Amino acid sequence: MSHASPTHAAHRLGSWRALALVAVAAVLSAGCSKREAASAPAADAGWLTGGHDAAQTYHSPLKKIDADNAGRLGFAWDYDLETTHGQEATPVVVDGVMYASAPWGFVHALDARTGQRKWVFDPKVDNAITSKVCCGIVSRGLAFAEHRVFVASIDGKLFGLDANDGKVLWQVDTIVDHERGYTVTGAPYVAGDVVVIGNSGGELDARGYVSAYKVSSGELAWRFYTVPGSSNGPFEHPELEQAAKTWDPQSRWDVGLGGTVWDGMAYDAKLDLLYVGVGNSALYPRKLRSPSGGDNLYVASILAINPKTGRLVWHYQTTPGDQWDYTATQKMILADLRIGDRTRQVLMQAPKNGFFYVLDRATGELLSAKPYVPVNWATGVDQKTGRPTESGLADYSNEPKLVFPSPAGGHNWHPMAFNPETGLVYIPTLEASAVFWIPEAPYTYIKGGPNAGALYAFPAAQAGNWGLEGAAAKHLKPLAELSKGQPDTTIRGFLRAWDPVAHKVVWEVETSGPWVGQMNAIWNGGGVMTTSGNLVFQGQSTGALHVYRATDGHPLAAIDIGTSIMAAPMTYELDGVQYVAVMAGFGGALGGVHPVGTAAERYGNAGRIVTFKLDGGAVPRPAELRHESAVPRPSVERFGSAADIDAGNELMKRNCARCHANQGPGAIPDLRWMSADTHQHFDDIVMKGVRASKGMGSFAGVITSEQAQQIRAAVVDSAWRAYEADQNTPQSAPHVPDSGPHIPVKPGSAASEVSR
Repeated sequence: MSHASPTHAAHRLGSWRALALVAVAAVLSAGCSKREAASAPAADAGWLTGGHDAAQTYHSPLKKIDADNAGRLGFAWDYDLETTHGQEATPVVVDGVMYASAPWGFVHALDARTGQRKWVFDPKVDNAITSKVCCGIVSRGLAFAEHRVFVASIDGKLFGLDANDGKVLWQVDTIVDHERGYTVTGAPYVAGDVVVIGNSGGELDARGYVSAYKVSSGELAWRFYTVPGSSNGPFEHPELEQAAKTWDPQSRWDVGLGGTVWDGMAYDAKLDLLYVGVGNSALYPRKLRSPSGGDNLYVASILAINPKTGRLVWHYQTTPGDQWDYTATQKMILADLRIGDRTRQVLMQAPKNGFFYVLDRATGELLSAKPYVPVNWATGVDQKTGRPTESGLADYSNEPKLVFPSPAGGHNWHPMAFNPETGLVYIPTLEASAVFWIPEAPYTYIKGGPNAGALYAFPAAQAGNWGLEGAAAKHLKPLAELSKGQPDTTIRGFLRAWDPVAHKVVWEVETSGPWVGQMNAIWNGGGVMTTSGNLVFQGQSTGALHVYRATDGHPLAAIDIGTSIMAAPMTYELDGVQYVAVMAGFGGALGGVHPVGTAAERYGNAGRIVTFKLDGGAVPRPAELRHESAVPRPSVERFGSAADIDAGNELMKRNCARCHANQGPGAIPDLRWMSADTHQHFDDIVMKGVRASKGMGSFAGVITSEQAQQIRAAVVDSAWRAYEADQNTPQSAPHVPDSGPHIPVKPGSAASEVSR
């Protein structure tokens, strides 16, 4: 198989190699020490990578807990992670020890039988990095090999730790330019003799790349850039010269162009191929980023890389010329599927763009691509070329357009799982649209700051049409007009069991909870784990761990733990006892805001690991919080001109809204209710970073002190409007700004880690 142009969907650069089935033991032992590989059958009782195995299936062969006794699950032990930031990782368990990564890049090593602490690693992060964080101070996991633990800190350092005591054996700085908006929230992956890590920052000004370091020493083995740095070189590796032909020579090279590798990878030990998912483009709009168009390789692509050389073997681009934040960084699963009259070695992914892809993992050949959620940006994917057929309905180059899926995607970072016994993939799916538009004001590059170049808003029920006011509202057509002939715009979440061979949903469970039509409907359902006990596990932001029968989705148990859950659960067996564990804590894409009805809103958001076993006890829940129901009177009076308030609202949307969306009580405060003391120290907080340890870094390089005060004026105005509306009294000032800082509109990823 060959293609004439690298812009075609699958392009093989390496030679054909013999195909062979991957044995379960080989998959499980990939990346582990020789001692561990020698006892691979026993290793089935552990959980050796974030996704259980190198294939990242999130499936365990354990079955002492099954569909008949799952209702007997109860509390075994829990562990305090000593943070209120979101928990997105899945721990690993090796030789009776649980290793869990937590926000900032902390690592906790515990006795997996009791939860007793063995050691804790503190990466000692410079808190100033928080001004560059897109979507929460989170960690998505760690890797284990050669009796070493590998973890990345949010400021971009990669550590090799001694698994016995957590001491640093080596550390490297993986960031090539600290003046740009780079952070690291993803997990490292081991591929043979190297440990591989990417980075975040696609909504800022990062130029994406993935780096490989020797497991033994931390020495850089290779680095693969996902987008060119210019149209004519110098090119860091040959693949970039071909990629540059798919970009306009006048592209905004200064902005970095995105393509960050912020999450999913997988490794096939037999083929010796590392699979890397590449993120969205930046700027978002094609007309600003690459004016004459082009596929813009390798954004929104899956790359197969030889981990020994760092050279590309094949690539497949899921969304050529992406302009909707349609990352292909979602978890990838390797499996062997019977398709037609033969068994195929496949790679499966449900990226943000709404199509479920099955590729031949040796060659990159497209085997199928079918929508698993409503889609309007494309009418389908051509089976021969592998290219999507764009509909034109979602091209917002010249006017606002309603787009399906939203930039949150049909599936986000939350892990999906594959059960080889049912043949089904269990996907936490999101059904939501968003209206995209390009602001009327000319785009200006902000070094190290947000640089999406487009805005978007969700048709959330609680926000009316768009939740916009003044000029911003006039800029958009009513939802009723934009949605004519389109799929249902009601925001919902589902757990879907997808048949990757028949290309259909076998069963689904709605996970919207009490939030149908609201944003939290798509964030209620967390990551997924499945087992040979015919079980599927998924946590929710309501604080319950749900257990379903894998074959038909029949609910078997719902255990209320009192802590919101986003991360995928895992399971392991010790001394004949099977345990199920999950890291609990809300945050990430919602920026620490805890919507009413979540466990985080009711009990707070103290992160913890909660572990279960058969016939365990009742799960202890945190003490309930006390909330004031009335809207408080703002602590300071209005100030600033109408122009200042309008300017402040625009600055708020671009720089602050990705965290301070004012959607409800949460770990990240609603700025409207700042105390008088906080107002007094506002400049120190925003410009000097005096609260960086709490996640609020300095914005001194992004905005001026005058602009900070314009933001404060807009916040105060918004607070008074909310208070006056609650008091049912006329507003004391006639000015209505273009849009308030409470608007759920973000420059870049409003819901995208809607996490990076």
